[in-house]
Amino acid sequence: RGCDCRSIKCNMVEDAVLKAMQEWFTEYTIKVNTEDVSQSNNIETALSVVREQLSELHEQQDKICELLEKGVYTVDMFSKRNSALEREIRKLQSSETDLLEKSESQEQVESERAEVIPATQHILDSYEQLSIHEKNRLWKIVMEKITVYRTPDGKFSMHIYPKLPM
Repeated sequence: RGCDCRSIKCNMVEDAVLKAMQEWFTEYTIKVNTEDVSQSNNIETALSVVREQLSELHEQQDKICELLEKGVYTVDMFSKRNSALEREIRKLQSSETDLLEKSESQEQVESERAEVIPATQHILDSYEQLSIHEKNRLWKIVMEKITVYRTPDGKFSMHIYPKLPM
């Protein structure tokens, strides 16, 4: 008595979860297919540009060393030019490191997707044949949690938190 919690029939929640996961899965697979190509291409392109710029800066550094050896540059001019090149090289190396980290994190996300997508597909395809224990185990692979709220008039709303971002 006096408890504000309202009960919901289990089969209603289960049906709603199944329907919501089918919708999420459809949207997610469409989004994954369209995003993967563009993101990986952008990172690879940026990485190749940074590496090309680094190569050019190293060539410039070699040229100023030659100019110093030939007597065209003074030691003071060489020092100023070399320090400017070193700053640019450090910036580009930092950018390269950041891009490599992004690439690695993208690979990790892709490997997680490679696990979650087939697991979700398996759940959705064979849901009726799975035991309760198998359903729980498989849902835990693809979902963080589910929150369900029931209003006083008997309607309920649900929010699903998949392990992978939408």
